[in-house]
Amino acid sequence: MTQAAKAAALQSNTSGSVAAGHFMGLFTALSFGSAYPIGKPIVALVDPFVFSSARYLLAGGLLLLGLALFTRKGVRVPWVDFPKLAFTGFLGFTVFQGLWGVALDLTTASKASVLVSTTPIFGAIIFALQGHRLPLKAWTGVLIAFFGVFCVINNSFEEITLSGGTLMGDAMFVAIAAVWALYGALSRPLIARLGAARSAAWAAFLGALMLLPFALPGAIAQDWSAVPSSLALNFAHVALIIGCLGMLTWNGGLRRLGLPNMTVWLYLTPVSAVVLANLMLGEWLTGPQIVGAILVLSGVALTQR
Repeated sequence: MTQAAKAAALQSNTSGSVAAGHFMGLFTALSFGSAYPIGKPIVALVDPFVFSSARYLLAGGLLLLGLALFTRKGVRVPWVDFPKLAFTGFLGFTVFQGLWGVALDLTTASKASVLVSTTPIFGAIIFALQGHRLPLKAWTGVLIAFFGVFCVINNSFEEITLSGGTLMGDAMFVAIAAVWALYGALSRPLIARLGAARSAAWAAFLGALMLLPFALPGAIAQDWSAVPSSLALNFAHVALIIGCLGMLTWNGGLRRLGLPNMTVWLYLTPVSAVVLANLMLGEWLTGPQIVGAILVLSGVALTQR
């Protein structure tokens, strides 16, 4: 093969890899957004801790099984990394996912998706607390995003008020967005050593195991006969499509596009969540909340730049 042919083949493979990465980014954004309207009917009838623990025991277990069967390195990780995996699993899947279901039951799916999109803002704050310097433009983005959060929660330009959920649920979503940012910051060294899929699978499985003691009382007390069988499809979606496939496409997109380009796709997540919440649950953001959502996403974009 000539040098020109080799170069053309390499360019074709690179273009194909980038195209696949963008498809993975689109799928990830849409699937992550669907978690809010599809998960809300479940947490309305099932204990949120039961839901979150079962979801990631299944998703994490299947990911570990897939790694064992279809990858050369399998699931083995150095013992020295297990405490770190357990701690990141505690943050990302015991605390974040455990409280995600509780908070979703207390507010609307539309608002929840917008509030969680502040995660990169908290990531920037953590970056600054680690001793790095953030430029003035980044801090301006932080202030714009948090003003947007206020507009989303307050739902009025004329008075201090609350609507479309509770203050507790809204505040919990802002708080766990900070927890997810901390999980991301602490996971980076593990991802570099172990790979994204292996570290995420172990963190999800270990975090779900630690959530299990909080879930067992609810599982025992649950009146399972009152839970419609149709919700099994909702659970399969959030556990398999989002928990397994969404995590794999996120990791695959990161490898092909890099973090900055992959993150851009996540701006579609609250948009898809709001549209699906309207179609499935009859929810919609009000005028002040739409303005707030635009401010949140604009602030996040400014800070990330």
